[in-house]
Amino acid sequence: MTTSAMRPRRVTSTDVARAADVSQATVTRVFAAPELVAAETAARVRETAARLGYVPNAMASTLKSRQSNIVGVLVPSGGSYYLQILDSLSRRLTAAGKHLLLLTFVDEDDIDRTLETVLGYEVDGLVLASSAFGATRLAQLRSQGRTVVAYNQPEAAGIVPTVAVDNAAGMAALAGLVVDRGHRDILFLGGIRRYRTDQLRFAGVVETLAAHGIPCAYLEAGAFTYTAGRVAANRVLDRGPLPDAIMVASDEVAFGLIDGLRANGVRIPEDVSITGHDGLPQAAWSTYRLTTVEQPMDRMVAAAVDMVTAATGGATALDRSGDKERAETEFRLLAGQVRVGATVADRSGGTITVQKGGDA
Repeated sequence: MTTSAMRPRRVTSTDVARAADVSQATVTRVFAAPELVAAETAARVRETAARLGYVPNAMASTLKSRQSNIVGVLVPSGGSYYLQILDSLSRRLTAAGKHLLLLTFVDEDDIDRTLETVLGYEVDGLVLASSAFGATRLAQLRSQGRTVVAYNQPEAAGIVPTVAVDNAAGMAALAGLVVDRGHRDILFLGGIRRYRTDQLRFAGVVETLAAHGIPCAYLEAGAFTYTAGRVAANRVLDRGPLPDAIMVASDEVAFGLIDGLRANGVRIPEDVSITGHDGLPQAAWSTYRLTTVEQPMDRMVAAAVDMVTAATGGATALDRSGDKERAETEFRLLAGQVRVGATVADRSGGTITVQKGGDA
């Protein structure tokens, strides 16, 4: 007996139509446009389909409706920050009746290949969560008629719908805390200097410190990763005497920096204070208790999903707004919140006081 002969035959819409005593077109409408079918008939068709084990052909539905209900999400591979975003995106898209197609890339050289791959699928829209895509790629995708939403890419504002945390304001507030606690020699450890996110976070620090007559040097880690922070710890030590405080562009880099400094006998915050940005769950661990800026991730993800579903869901908020052009370049900027931990000492009284910290 051949393998094909052993394989059970798939139940078709024609089988369901025959068993439910309706037309095949009615079965199709029940699963594709149920509002066009009488409630009693739709219920009978669904009951029959369940009894027979019928599963609608998603590909066929896509071809007919030109909508797959699949949203492609592109993020860099690895990293706790992106894992947290993906978890929230997955839950939000599912609730919106969409499916998530995940593609990752290792570095900027890998982006074009990854975009080519995802555009080979029938996706309704794309959520791009990395500054590595850049304004040129975003503009090209939009010119091709692609539905694209940029997540935490301030450089995308005005090109495609964008949601981002207010990077400059959050770091400015955090710098104010550092100054209030008596720090005057402050270093900024960035991720990738050419990224707009990095530039805005540094600008927020510089602006606040300048108001107090305090200069701020910049040191680039080269990536927004734990490993980059760990390597940067040696570079910080090679610079000479430690500054009062190091303000770091991301939590993951800060974790690596802290572990790298501790491995060399440096005490945090007795010898140097450290701050981060993002508000990752690990920042609250007793290992770090990092003072940081917490991104409103749930609200940012909700805004991103709202944008992509509005653009791909038929009669949507975009259509109702009467201003599609404005909606296509919508920019939502959400405020972060300073979360005080135990990594910033209080030197304001002339002596060093180590903060106990809470749930930072």
